[in-house]
Amino acid sequence: MNKKHIILSAIIGLLLGGLVGAFGYAKTAAKYDAISTACVMVNQAVENKLLAPEQIKQYGELTGTALKKNYPAVAAKFTFSQEALNKASDASNCSQFLVGFNSAK
Repeated sequence: MNKKHIILSAIIGLLLGGLVGAFGYAKTAAKYDAISTACVMVNQAVENKLLAPEQIKQYGELTGTALKKNYPAVAAKFTFSQEALNKASDASNCSQFLVGFNSAK
């Protein structure tokens, strides 16, 4: 192989790798990044007494309604199966936020 073939192969490999990586991130890691961010926000709101634990599910539902209406692509990252929602812990702020979020219309 000459230099042109090697450079062309490297460029094509980088482009394909970038596309596969971006697609993989969008389908997996982006979801967990969004959920982790929401969970930290909810936990901080409870710890700093801005939100009572009893309000978390309602907060999730209100957030879900707003995101589904205005940012459906972001809202899709918070979607869980009914089976997973049924197993959500009542003691977990994050779980209750996600239950509320998924009950939003």
